[in-house]
This record gives sequence, structure tokens and C-alpha cells, in this order.
Amino acid sequence: MKPIYRNINWTRLGDIVRKYHWWLAGGLLAVMFALSLSVMVNDSAIVDEIAHIPAGYSYLHYGDYRLNPEHPPLIKDLAALPLQFMNLKFPVTSNAWTKDVNGQWDLGWNFIYHIGNHADAILFWARLPILLLTIAFGVFLYWYVRKRWGTAAGLITLVFYTLSPNLIAHDHFVTTDVGAAATMFVAMAAFIWFMEKPTWKRVFWLSGGLALAQVSKFNGVLLYPFLGAVTVAAIFAWPKTATKWQKLKRFSGRFIAASGLSVVWIWLFYAPHVMNMPDKVQDALINGSLMDQHYRWLTGLLTGWDNVAILKPIVQYILGVAMVFGRVSGGNTTYFNGAVTNQSFHWYFPELFVAKTQLAFLFLMIVVVGVAVWRLARDRSAGHWFERLGNSFQGHLAEWTIGGFAAFYFLVSVAGNLNLGIRHILPIYVPIFVLIAVASVRLLRDWTSSRWYRVAQAVMALVLVLYGASTLAAYPGYVSYLNEGFGGSQNADKYFSDSSVDWGQDLIRFKQYLTAHPEIDNVALDYFGGGDTSYYFCNRALDAQGQPIYTSAGYDCTHSRIQQWHAQYGRYTGQYIAVSETFLENDRWYAALDKRDGYGYLRDMTPLVKIGGSIYLYKMY
Repeated sequence: MKPIYRNINWTRLGDIVRKYHWWLAGGLLAVMFALSLSVMVNDSAIVDEIAHIPAGYSYLHYGDYRLNPEHPPLIKDLAALPLQFMNLKFPVTSNAWTKDVNGQWDLGWNFIYHIGNHADAILFWARLPILLLTIAFGVFLYWYVRKRWGTAAGLITLVFYTLSPNLIAHDHFVTTDVGAAATMFVAMAAFIWFMEKPTWKRVFWLSGGLALAQVSKFNGVLLYPFLGAVTVAAIFAWPKTATKWQKLKRFSGRFIAASGLSVVWIWLFYAPHVMNMPDKVQDALINGSLMDQHYRWLTGLLTGWDNVAILKPIVQYILGVAMVFGRVSGGNTTYFNGAVTNQSFHWYFPELFVAKTQLAFLFLMIVVVGVAVWRLARDRSAGHWFERLGNSFQGHLAEWTIGGFAAFYFLVSVAGNLNLGIRHILPIYVPIFVLIAVASVRLLRDWTSSRWYRVAQAVMALVLVLYGASTLAAYPGYVSYLNEGFGGSQNADKYFSDSSVDWGQDLIRFKQYLTAHPEIDNVALDYFGGGDTSYYFCNRALDAQGQPIYTSAGYDCTHSRIQQWHAQYGRYTGQYIAVSETFLENDRWYAALDKRDGYGYLRDMTPLVKIGGSIYLYKMY
């Protein structure tokens, strides 16, 4: 009996794929949309959405950037667009708006849960544009890869993109992470186009791509030094000619022009966001946000500039960049492999990438990288290895650019002092997807005349099937996804916490679980996230006239099945207790600081169930 792969008419299959490639691409994007949407409607608010959603609303509604300045506006603007048509109440009289410096958290809780707005409707309509942006970028990604490297490479890239558990996990949250991954890739595509022919038209488009990345997330500033270095390296890698110096001046000069023009676009984008922002509010924001002594010189500079109306937009941008650098250097409480620190672990991101990437993709990545290194090592036709690298750089500038940026971005993340989760390295995934897809197709084509060609095709098909199967099997717990080598999301507490496992996304699922299990009539809950337990588990309190009281204290929790609990209360003596994984693991650090037992007794127990991979429910007796 012939192996099954010998019975497949691969030529006919290839013809069908080429004929209906856009239908296949659309089908993959539809699967991604369906998975993401079904997860989205059951995801409770995550931590950062409490700040991002009201901030975006205030930018568009009031032209004031006093909230959440540590993130640029584009993604928040997109999320806030539908909210402008919902007749929402906004707490403009609260101290968080009128007195506090960046009172984003208090105002966010008030806006979403306590002032009379429909929280779930706000979350749905704010998230939908982020999901649509993810799908729109998927269309661009397929078009771009297919145009440059062919249909097969485009479709394989799209399989990796649409069925990535990490992208599905984050592609609908009102955060800057997926938007940053998309816009940085667009900026690199514009740069590659520019390098092929540095016309002024392409300078213009490159400047737009650079600006787009900056107004999506501040880590886009890494594009400037990296792409500048690639510009110089590409010129010196070209064959020696008398015009090398002229080319250097032309390319580098026009790249500098594109970078400068991008600042103009950034200024124009920020301008309407600060047009109604009082000078005294911006002054207070600058002084209150840059408290470190290392930034005092910048504080004085920015407070001087913000009194000049034309400089206010760029002052706000520079403030945000400075806040991000301060945040990265400051560290964060991080759990990793059973240990906790308030700084960082250098092996955190390498292990995180391996743990949260499908095994099938890791296998394919090892194969294609191994083959590439082996071929480069044995190729003696071009002389010294450095010269061979130069020749490869000349012929494959696009691949070297996106691959180099992924490596550069990853190394910067590893060297940083902030280990918050896989979302911080999402920008490396799209370039890696493209590179592995392109390399796999080239490898298959090189083996066309080999007797192992059909086997290689079958293996590639199996890899793609296993890749997708791993993602579908993890539904709906994509935030807490770990691959099978790490035991899946049910083993997440052995390795990570925070946004790589638990960002507060499972409060609604916890409520659904309790609804399905009425025998659990009282539960102590220590919840980490952006959901409000009173909003979901209590009734509205009524005033003397029988009208709902819309304040943070306006809830009647008399008949709630939930009681609030925290580790510092001591050992829980009731029957059921549920704790968010982040609080459970980070408690190791805080309990040691306070010299108390904390949740050590729970970590020694096996949970009754792990809801969504992030809320652990224990039965005490």
C-alpha cells in the first residue's frame, strides 16, 4: 500500500490553491475573526483597558490628553470611535479628571462601571475596531508577502498569523500591542520599498510608515536607529563602485529626510488631541510623570516648551517616550519558574517565546534555520564568510531587514528591566512568520527534483495541520496558552503570571461557572484584572426614590455569592476560595516582604478547577 502522501495529486492541488488563493486567504481571516470574536464577548476587562478606553474617549470627545500619556493615541482613538455614538456619561466633575495628575485608573473604573454606563457594551464596541484592525492588517500582510515572495509564502504566512494563539489572545483588547506589531511591519515594508528606489515619493510613504508606528506605540522609536543602521550597512554591502559615497549621501540623506518628515506627521496627529488641554494641566502632567532625578532636565525643558502653543503636540509625544523609558528601567514584580523579583529575569523572554509558540512552528523554525546555516557554512564559491554574508544581504535585503529587526527588538526586550508578558514581544512574531514561510517554500522548491520532495510536502502539510490543531485545542484560553511541551495552560502557574497567563480576562467565565454550579453558594474571591466584581455579582443599590445609585459604593451585595478576599487577611477558613493566578504567584514576593504566610497553603493544594487558565478555584473541605 502506498503512503497517503503518494496518492495526493500535488500538482492539481497547487493549481486549485493558485486559482482560489484569495478565497483561501479570506477563509483563514474569517476563522481568525470568528475565534477572536467568540473569545472577545466572554473576556472581562483586562487591567490596561481600564485606563485606555476612557483615555481614548476623552481624546476624541474633549480634545484633551491628560489621561494615559504613556501610550500614544492611535489605537485608543480607534477604540473610542464607536463610543462617540453611544450617549455615554463621562465623569468630568470627578477629582480624577479635575485635580489628579493622570487620574486614569480612578476615572476609568468610574466611567466604565460606576456612573451608569453599560460596561459590557463599552467593552464590546471599544474592542471591535481593534479586532477589525487585526483583520485589515492580515489582508495587507497576505497581499504584501504574496506580491514579494509568491502565493505559497503568502498563504503559509497567513496560516501562522491567523492561527497564532498569542495574536488571537490580544487582537481584540484595547491595548497598543497588536497595533504596534502591525504598524512596525508596515513601516519596514515602506522602508524596503524606499531602499529599492529612494525617490521622493517613497520618502513620503516611508515618513508616513514611521509616523504610524510612533503614534501606535512608543517602542516604534526603535525603528529609527535600526533602519538608519540598515541604510548604511546596505550601501557598504553593495559592490565597490566610485559612486558609493554618492549613494551613501543620497540614501542616508533621504532616510533622514523621511525621519524628519515623520515628526511633522506625529505633530499633526497629536495636535487635535491637545487643542483643549490647559497649559497648567500639561505642566502638572509633566512634573508629576517625570519624578526621577535623571529626568529633571527634561522636565524643565518640556514645561518651558508647552507654553508655546505650536510645541504642545510634540511636548506630549516626548513626554510619553520619556515615561516609557522610565517604566522599562523601573522594573515590575515578575514571577518566573517559581521565583519572584521586582526587577527582571534575563531568560524570561527566551523561555516565554518557546513556551507560548506552537511546537509545530518551533520544529519548522529549527529546520529552516539549521538548513540555512549549514548551506552558508559549506558554500565556498563566494570566498570569505563575511563576503558571503554581504552577498546574501545584497540579494535579500527585505529578509535581512525584517529578520534583523526581530532580532534587534528581541535583544532590546531581553536587556530591558520589564518582564510583563508575551505582548511585549509581539512585534517579532510577524517578521518571523514571514521569514519561516518564505524559507520553507524555498526549501521545498530546492527539493523539487529530490526523491524526498513528496515527503517534504507531506511534512509541511502536517506541520500546518498540527499548528492549527494546537490553537483550536487551546480555545478559549488563549491568554494563558502554553504549548504541549510545557503542559498547556493548566501548567502555566509553574512558569509565568501577569499578562502571559492572567490579565483579568476570565471574570465573566468565572461568573458563568458559578451559574452552572449552584451548589457553590459562597466563594471568597481575590481577583486581579479590569473587571469589577460588584458590577457582575451585586445588584444596584436604590435611593429613597427607588432610583439606582451610580457610584462605586452604589451596589447592594447582600445576596452576592462573592466575598472579597486578599492574602493579607490570613488563611481562609471557608469552603471555597478563588484566586487569580497573578495574585497567587506574586504573593510569594509580597508575603516575604510582610513576613506572613500568604497563599502558600493554596499553592500546596490542587485547585478544583482552573477557569480560563487564570482563576483558580479551591475547595478547602
